[in-house]
Amino acid sequence: MPNEKMLSEHINSCNTPIYQTATYVFKDTEQVIQYHKGEVELGRYGRYSNPNWTEAEEHLARLDDAEEALLFSTGMNAIVTAMLTFIRSGDNIIFTGNCYRNTRTFFTSMLSDMGVTAYPVSSADPEQFDEVFLKQYRVLQPKIIFVEAPCNPHLYLVDIKKIRSIIHSDTLLVVDSTMSSPYNFKPLYFGADLVIHSCTKYLSGHGDIMAGSIAGSKELIRQVRAYRGVVGGIADPRCAALLNRSLKTFGLRMKHYNQAGMKLARYLEDSPYVDRVFYTGLESHPHADLAKKQLKGHGGVLSFDIKGDSQETARFVDTVQLPFMGSNFGTDTTLIEQCSVFTYYHYTGDERRELDISDSLIRLSLGYENVDLIIDDIETSFIKALPHIKQ
Repeated sequence: MPNEKMLSEHINSCNTPIYQTATYVFKDTEQVIQYHKGEVELGRYGRYSNPNWTEAEEHLARLDDAEEALLFSTGMNAIVTAMLTFIRSGDNIIFTGNCYRNTRTFFTSMLSDMGVTAYPVSSADPEQFDEVFLKQYRVLQPKIIFVEAPCNPHLYLVDIKKIRSIIHSDTLLVVDSTMSSPYNFKPLYFGADLVIHSCTKYLSGHGDIMAGSIAGSKELIRQVRAYRGVVGGIADPRCAALLNRSLKTFGLRMKHYNQAGMKLARYLEDSPYVDRVFYTGLESHPHADLAKKQLKGHGGVLSFDIKGDSQETARFVDTVQLPFMGSNFGTDTTLIEQCSVFTYYHYTGDERRELDISDSLIRLSLGYENVDLIIDDIETSFIKALPHIKQ
C-alpha cells in the first residue's frame, strides 16, 4: 500500500507517476551546495537518481532484509558491476561452475582478459564441493567468492553459512539467488555480503521488463553506487515503474509458483517417462537436506531428463501445446526448452558433459496457468513422443 509520504508527494495518487526525465533543476546556488553537502535530497542527473528507482530500491532492500539496494538495467549488468567494483588485476575469484552460462563466460573469459583468475568449483556434489572449495580457497586466497544458488538448470545449492565460517572476513561473499527469489531464500541472513537478482524473473513476474538488483550493507552499496554512476548501467524509469507494479503482487505469485512447482515435480518423479527430476523440494535432489535449512519454498522452475534420445526429446518439446518454447522464468506463461539445443547449443559435447547437460535434459518454467492443465498436456505429449515406453 502507498505510504502517507508517497501520497502527499504525488497528490494522493495510488501509484507513483513515471518520472521520464534525464534533467533535474535547482532553484539557486545555495540549493546546489546543500545538495552536495547532503542536506537536501534532490535529483541531479538521470544517471544518478530517479524517484521510480528509489521506490523500487527501497522495496527490494526490504525483501532481502538489506540496509540498501540498487537497481540495474539487467541481472548480468548487476553481476558485472558488482565484480568490477571490487576486483582488481591480479586478484582471484572462486565461483560455482554450475551457473548461468553468461556468468560463466564473464568469469572465465572476460575477467581473465583483465588479469583476474576465476576458478570454477562444481556444486553438484555437496561433499566434493566442500573438499575442492576448501583446497582452492587456501591456495588462491580469493578476493571474492561468487555463488549462484540455486543454480541453473539443476538447482544445486551451496551451504552459505558454512562458506562464511571458512573464509576471512575481508573476503567478499556474493550470492546470485535469482532462481529462488527473496521470498524463498535470504542469503544475507546466512552470511552473504551482497545478494544479486535478475529482476527480469520472479520479481517482475510478467516477462515484460529487464532489470537487476544488488542488496547489502550501506558501505558496500555506496561503493557499487559510485561505480554505477560512472558506467551507467541504470534501469529506465518506465522499467522501474513496472517493477514497482509487480512487487505489489510478488508474495501472491511466489505462493503459486511454490505450490504448482511442487505438484509438477511430484508428478514428473512418478512418471515412467522420466529418468531424473531436479527440484529442491524433492527428497531425491542431492541438496534436499540443505534446502530444508535454507529455503522457504522451491519455486516454479524444474529440470528433468526424459527416457529418450535427442530426437525424442525434441519431439516431446515440439509436441506440448501449452508451454511456449523460450528461455526465461518467473513469467506469466509456462516456458519449456531442450537445454542442449536451446541454451547450450554452442557448447561442445565435453563442455555439456562437464555441466551435466544431457541431450534429454528439459527445463520447464511454470507460469500462472492451472498446473493440472500443464500436467495433462505433458502426459499427452509423453505418450506421443515416447510410444515405446509402457505406462
